[in-house]
Amino acid sequence: YDSWERDKPQTILITVAIYTSISSAGLSDKVSDSIHYGHTKKRIEAYVAAHPRLKSIEAMAEGVAKTCLEMGDRALAVRVKVKKPRTLLHAKAAGVVIYRTRKDVFGAWPELPAAPGLTEPQLKARHEQHLRDIDAALSPADESSSLVNEDHIFVDGIQLNVIVGVNPWERHYRQKVVLHLRMHVPRHPVTIDEQGVPIDYVPPQNNFRFVVETVASFVEASSFRTVEALSSAVARVAVKQCHVNKITVRVEKPSALMFAACSAVEITRSSEDY
Repeated sequence: YDSWERDKPQTILITVAIYTSISSAGLSDKVSDSIHYGHTKKRIEAYVAAHPRLKSIEAMAEGVAKTCLEMGDRALAVRVKVKKPRTLLHAKAAGVVIYRTRKDVFGAWPELPAAPGLTEPQLKARHEQHLRDIDAALSPADESSSLVNEDHIFVDGIQLNVIVGVNPWERHYRQKVVLHLRMHVPRHPVTIDEQGVPIDYVPPQNNFRFVVETVASFVEASSFRTVEALSSAVARVAVKQCHVNKITVRVEKPSALMFAACSAVEITRSSEDY
């Protein structure tokens, strides 16, 4: 849906990072020993074109992840970010980030080619080295280690006008604050049917429109002296009223400092905190 919640075609931005080992391609200088990013791009475009009426960004991300992993055994894992820049009236963008491995999607890691003539200990050592190679190729995922156990639904650049500050003029005039929300969602991969089409379903607590509307209504009807209190209140509303299991809230005050872009506070809260 677009900013007015109409069922209209809209621009989406897809960013993909494929985890693999480039050792053999680095030695041979052959594209065939790696993953052809040109072919990958075309496959992603074809997938999106074939599914023009998906309702959820979660389903789109899941389908793109599977498409990338189908590029061959060298694709061990993929991080997919689907971003919708025009989906909310008062925010820059909303989207989802997921991380999937071949084992997540296909149930197993790629098999090694047959090696006749090797003894049982040699086969075992070869298999163990194969698993070590996979671990080495996936190690950069530590940069986004939380994605191994959860998906992220984000809303960036929510602009609201609110009373916030301790100075007399800040108590008199509303000023712009910018919120960034990141919902940490337990991984429940979207089911894909026999035709490769994701089954569209968004749990209510993952509905970023509902969360943004609830948070915005609360913030604009309130006043705060500190961004610490504002960010804490936003997190509480998201968890208690919207039933979000875990959320990261960043609050920015662009007008706070003369020679800085903003002052800001970022916190993470979960249901266990309340």
